[in-house]
Amino acid sequence: MVIKRLLGHRPLLALLILYFILITWASLARFIISFKVGVQGSDKIGHFVAYFIFTMIWFLFFFFSEKRNENFRQSLVKSSLICFFYGGLMELLQMLLTNYRSPDWYDMIANTSGIIFAFILLKVFESELIMFKKKKRLVT
Repeated sequence: MVIKRLLGHRPLLALLILYFILITWASLARFIISFKVGVQGSDKIGHFVAYFIFTMIWFLFFFFSEKRNENFRQSLVKSSLICFFYGGLMELLQMLLTNYRSPDWYDMIANTSGIIFAFILLKVFESELIMFKKKKRLVT
């Protein structure tokens, strides 16, 4: 029953799974080639962007999945909390599972900043997203 509900919006589910794998790999993998960018704090920008996108994908999955039928607020809160706790889990797993990665509070702050920015942006466009969802239901 739970699996059927999750498969309500397959393209978003596929995107979510792929991005989930990408973030997990990027958080725990040992990189052979070092990515040195001449901008100080560029890895924090990467964390910000990664968790901004992650939050947006989770939100879209919850909000537009016909099987879930969740409202805007539920979708926004769930997506934000999932991404926040997942970011914390990745930092914890870096400490517990690897000897080549280390947890960093600044990474967690960057992750949270990306989540908050996605939250704010989605709230700004709340009425447009709700209208789009209603129009989509009328068409299908």
